[in-house]
Amino acid sequence: MQYNQDPKFVGISVIQKKQQETLRMFQRAASARNWAEIHGSHYDWWMFPIDEPSKFGFAYTVYEGDVCELKKNADFINSYQQGAELLAFAWGWDLPKAIPVPNPDPDQCWQDWPIRLYKATKSLQLFGLETHFQSFRKYGQLLLSKGIPFEWSRDITWIFR
Repeated sequence: MQYNQDPKFVGISVIQKKQQETLRMFQRAASARNWAEIHGSHYDWWMFPIDEPSKFGFAYTVYEGDVCELKKNADFINSYQQGAELLAFAWGWDLPKAIPVPNPDPDQCWQDWPIRLYKATKSLQLFGLETHFQSFRKYGQLLLSKGIPFEWSRDITWIFR
């Protein structure tokens, strides 16, 4: 089983702590219907860790062993799922129902951050949360069907096909 051994890896405990902090911010923002706060924050590296390096290199990259360790923590998984649902809701997507939010607030909409949707979707797949993964895939497919571009430095649309 592979673990992130990079010297710059922040470690499981830091990912868990930053995820909890971010979830509390998501909850406060959603409670206040301040979707712009969620849209404007930086969260994807620790909220939805993946097995690829980011602009932080390997600091927040997780591999199979790291994912297994994180999945053992029920609080982490609960927060992880809540975070995914709140992020989707901020984008105007009802994650559990896999449908657009009816009558969304003006700021409760897609914000043209395809890399964030890619990371959240890939992370949900990596962590084995199939229902959440499929819902985000469906959201990505909906956006692509509307002609919304997912331009990035590489092809990230593969996960939505």
